[in-house]
Amino acid sequence: MSTPPSAELTTALDVLAAPRRRYLLATLLESEDTTSTDRSSASKRSSMERLAIDVTTVERDCPIVTNEQYERVHTDLIHAHVPRLVDAGLVTRRTDGNETTIALAEHPVLESEWVRSLLADPTGETLPVDESTVDRTLEALRNPRRRTVCAVLSKRRGTVSVTDLAAAVVAREGSDGTRLVDVTGPECSTVSAALVHEHLPVLSEAGLVEYDAEATQVALATDAPQWRIDWVTEGPLADVADLLRRPSRRDRRSDSSGASDGATTESAAADAPAPTASAANGDRMLWTLARPRADRSEAGESSSSREITSPLGESSAGSDQQDGPST
Repeated sequence: MSTPPSAELTTALDVLAAPRRRYLLATLLESEDTTSTDRSSASKRSSMERLAIDVTTVERDCPIVTNEQYERVHTDLIHAHVPRLVDAGLVTRRTDGNETTIALAEHPVLESEWVRSLLADPTGETLPVDESTVDRTLEALRNPRRRTVCAVLSKRRGTVSVTDLAAAVVAREGSDGTRLVDVTGPECSTVSAALVHEHLPVLSEAGLVEYDAEATQVALATDAPQWRIDWVTEGPLADVADLLRRPSRRDRRSDSSGASDGATTESAAADAPAPTASAANGDRMLWTLARPRADRSEAGESSSSREITSPLGESSAGSDQQDGPST
């Protein structure tokens, strides 16, 4: 799964970050005539007055709104949100006499599955987060550099220093194939300052990263609830989500080792006799097996293949790891 083109993605996030623009687009999509494949004729034109009422009812979560509430939203739509949507090419505006009507335009953003998924629930009512988190997430991801930060961190397991993150961001943003070794000190310092003072606090507030400002350490919040939201993992952070789903090389080695050694370990645990003797060695208590050496040889296994846990919660993996003699 790949992320949508950067310019298109930035436009979508910039538009959708404002709740009232989401409500307006969601209202227009809901009233769209889906029987036609031509959006210019399929889109139902809605009057500004009707749209203002619908947006206000969604915003107030109430079918009845006051004149004051309606007028406030109506004015905001006319002077701020509709012009922004027209400039972005997502809606068309037509004025006939004293009536202004709005309709959806043909735009690739409106064809994106993740955008339609978001607009199907613009308030986040069915999501594992509240609407304020939806707003913070969209606002955080509007800036391409913040999306780059998430992409860089998704390739790191655990925390990284802000300096290392800045160098990786510079290299990733370079359009000329910039390598980490080519990143200069001034470039790194400039990006580090921007991360510390602008980008990381916003991403942290949205819950997408874990940022320790005092230690200047940062990590991707892999347990964030946003990773359970389809429009996040299929849209702005699709590439990041794809990387998070892949097991690391360490995980693959562990899985492979577990698959080959699981039966042996289980069999050894079932056959192991109870510990019967102990020897003091400093502050540790080491247990040894009562089975005779000959029996262990005949069984084709060495004492180092077993791990016996002491009553103190420490373990011994056999004679090759013991500090004292075995009995």
